[in-house]
Amino acid sequence: MEHFAASTLIRELDQERAEGDDSSPEPDPEAPELHPQAPERRPRRRKVFSEGRIVFVICFAAYITVGFLLDFHYGSFNGDAVARMANAFYILYSRDRHMAAVGFVWNPGTSIADFVPLLFYKLWTPLASHMFAASLVSASCMAGAVYQLRCTLAEWGVARMPRLVLVAIFALNAMIIYYGGDGMSEGLYLFTLIATSRYLLRWLRHDDLHSLVYAASALGLCYLARNEAVAPAVFAGALVFGVSYVRSSAVGFRRAWSGMADLVIFEIPFFFAFIGWAIVSYVITGSPFQQFTSVYGTASQLAVSGNVPVTLKGRILQDVHDVFYLAPAIPLIVIVALVLAWRRRDIGILAPITVVGGGLAFSLAAYVDNKIDHWFRYFITAVPLEVILVGSFFATVPALVRLRTTTPAARPKGAWLGASIAVLMSLLLLLPSSITTIMGMANPKVGFEEREHLGYIFSNHPTSSEASSSKSFPDVLKIANYFASKHLPNGQVIVDNFSGCIPNVILASPNPAVWVIPNDRSFQRTLADPLVFHAHYILDVDPIGNGRLTAPNISYPNLWSNGGGFAKVIHTFPAAGECPELRLFKVFGHPRLGV
Repeated sequence: MEHFAASTLIRELDQERAEGDDSSPEPDPEAPELHPQAPERRPRRRKVFSEGRIVFVICFAAYITVGFLLDFHYGSFNGDAVARMANAFYILYSRDRHMAAVGFVWNPGTSIADFVPLLFYKLWTPLASHMFAASLVSASCMAGAVYQLRCTLAEWGVARMPRLVLVAIFALNAMIIYYGGDGMSEGLYLFTLIATSRYLLRWLRHDDLHSLVYAASALGLCYLARNEAVAPAVFAGALVFGVSYVRSSAVGFRRAWSGMADLVIFEIPFFFAFIGWAIVSYVITGSPFQQFTSVYGTASQLAVSGNVPVTLKGRILQDVHDVFYLAPAIPLIVIVALVLAWRRRDIGILAPITVVGGGLAFSLAAYVDNKIDHWFRYFITAVPLEVILVGSFFATVPALVRLRTTTPAARPKGAWLGASIAVLMSLLLLLPSSITTIMGMANPKVGFEEREHLGYIFSNHPTSSEASSSKSFPDVLKIANYFASKHLPNGQVIVDNFSGCIPNVILASPNPAVWVIPNDRSFQRTLADPLVFHAHYILDVDPIGNGRLTAPNISYPNLWSNGGGFAKVIHTFPAAGECPELRLFKVFGHPRLGV
């Protein structure tokens, strides 16, 4: 009887579709269904060669190719990417191997992800020395972000032609390509953020608990990747409570209780990620939020950067400037998307606005409040936000039960014309952003970080700083080879790995256990009296800029100039690229702190 009832319902819905609903897009083969089809109507090859999997594989291949070229051909390494991967490396291969070596200044998500390919470091050392483990992770995560964006559009009812065009525009954006290959945290951040938006959108439209749980889990992982997840947790949390409250059929206090129940479900993973990481940080370091209180945090770096303070008006204008480089049409797109959603009574538009837009709002507010430096990549969420909102123009409100269309005859009339118009509109609205993004990356006043690492690759006449950047990795190898040639036993050289290219040097060293670094539990006592703890060398950095924040320069202000009375210079490494000038001191006596 159940089979007969299901078959009857399917025939009735097929008849309804044949009679009307010309506005329906081409159904997506990966869209969720309440009534699965018989095996014979779903060929097995579709499971292997589905649209989503093809998109993921193509994007991963493209991004890992970019990573391979950056790592092995051009030797272009982003310092933040190196530092995050190095934190995972210290857990496995440093002198003092323990989980707390992951560090607490930055969120651990990217380092934990880098941990997996680094397990095979002994089989192929370029995973660490050439940063390829980080590139594998960023390529996987960014390809995953593209996949999640495709699924968002598919589940929103966007037809295949405009959907694939929108996916291509996002996947081929210059910022997405670069940060898909360079090993940074942007890949994991966008993947978890877009996944949160996707499942929250599904919950808004179908009110299913599974989707809310998936969205909550993705948001918790998002916080482990980046602090920006705080804003989506607040905005989307308010949205979940409000929608659940309105939907509830209860009255009075029970209605509010229903909203609170869904809010708790949504916020629990984020809450435990936020509170759990803070507690662990406090227990181990004495501070729950090292990114704000640590000498290595953003506040300390901004204080010693030497940059001229920017006025409030200047910071606001810089925010607007950067966003317009990434998404020049976003004001118009937001207005049109909201108007169309209002007319359709489609609250799904609030998912990307509160989640992806929330991440963007966090970065904008943080820069206005002078809590972060001016990095172009902090505003990268403008790229997926713009694409998703344009996709909402062509979204439909799908029925809870949607069947697959397997024959051309079953496709609605006029679908190709509507899809063609959608493609044209997508290109007109979004192609300018592809051009302006490249312009922003090439502008030293906007994408100065990207220009530094890519300028010598694409410019026929690189600046002196860009040319110097191209020499960074060869100099890293020279420093690593120098120490390798000395055949020092473990724990001989004290160095603060906050300095310039020091993480690169450690990753490129044949014996990384030779270094005594702040991630080691014995670092402070070894620095206080190196000879007692069998360390005979200190590698110090020129105390200018961020070099003033390193532990040796804080503990021994005169070390750089005269050895502090307990050490003498035996070798000097000149500054080159990201490597500041370094001096190697041989310790011959017991120091007095503060000398």
